[in-house]
Formats: sequence, structure tokens, C-alpha cells
Amino acid sequence: MDFTPFVEQIKSKYKKKQQKTFDAIECFDSLQLASLGSNDTEGYQVFTPEFIVKQMTEAIGDEILDFSKNVLEPTSGDGAFTTYILRKRLETIEDNFEIDSLKALATIYSIEMDKDLIVKQRSNIFTLIKMFVAERKIDVDPSYFDMIKCIITSNFLWAMFNSYFPIGGFIIDVAYKMPNAEKKDYRALDFPVWSISKENISVHEEGVEIW
Repeated sequence: MDFTPFVEQIKSKYKKKQQKTFDAIECFDSLQLASLGSNDTEGYQVFTPEFIVKQMTEAIGDEILDFSKNVLEPTSGDGAFTTYILRKRLETIEDNFEIDSLKALATIYSIEMDKDLIVKQRSNIFTLIKMFVAERKIDVDPSYFDMIKCIITSNFLWAMFNSYFPIGGFIIDVAYKMPNAEKKDYRALDFPVWSISKENISVHEEGVEIW
């Protein structure tokens, strides 16, 4: 399937930052996850080990594999949980890989306040998909990978959560845009909502309040 028309339509609405995010997504030689013991930082951050990621996701059960349901990782680091969940979802696909894999990815949302880590995570997600396709010898159109980058650009966000600011008399958790939040300019983040089928692929943003 040729995804070029959808990619062009989505990218035509990009601002400079989104285009820069899209262009920065690259394929590594292998996954670069601190949870696997590679590329750790100076020790001021703690990354969830792979065996704990596996135990926690297995504790949720098969529901996490249902890509009609959304998954949000609010402090996602370089992608220990998101890459694991995505791979497990990809492994469940039997037919129509291109469309179903896009759906599996489009319902995973990721927020990380460390800019370097979210940049790395985007490329880890892209690397995982390219590796999976190569390993399984799955035939995909070259434009498929640009469509993957569009979803990663929208869903894997440089942002932060904060619960210290009362809105309407209540304390609620809201995701805030970065780098605005670093300057204490707390702008609530809208989340992308995807519509994906063989006939059309589109995305729009919706405001989200998490109580």
C-alpha cells in the first residue's frame, strides 16, 4: 500500500518543530536501551530493568495487546516499556501487517521530560519496527516507514506531568508542553487521535484531563 498521499497530507500541517522531530528519527544498528545495560547516564536517573518491564506488562494481561485500547507511558525514558509493548503487539498480527501495525503504534502514547531521552526513544521505536520487518521478511511499501515516522512524531512527546496546579477548584494531572513548562509557562498538551484504515489515515488533536 502506498502511504505517500497520507504522509504528505499530515506533513503539510507540520510546524518547524514537528518537521525537525520527523527528520531526527533514525534507525540504530540495534535497540539502545539503558534498561538493557547500554548507554546509561551518569547515574542520576533510574531505568527500569528489562525483567521488571516484562513482569509489569504481563501482570496487566492480554488487554495490553489490544491495540484498540490506548496505552500511556508518562515517564518513558528511552522506551523500555513502549518498545516492549509495541513488539508484543506486533507479534499478534497475522494478516494486513501494514495497517494493523500502524494501529498498534498509534494507540501508544509516550511522555518524557528529558529531551535527549525522548529523541532516543523515538529512534528506538523506529529501529524496533524496521528490525521486526526485516526479521520476519515482511513486505512493506517504502512509504510505510515515513508513515511510521509521522505517528512517532505525533505520539512520542517531549512534555511533563504536573499535579500541583489547581484548575477549577480541583487538583488534576495535566500534561504540559516542553520547553514551555521549563519556563513555568504551563500549557496543557493536546493528544493526537488517529483514524487508520486502508481508505484513509488522518489525525486530529484532543485536549485530555487525567483525574
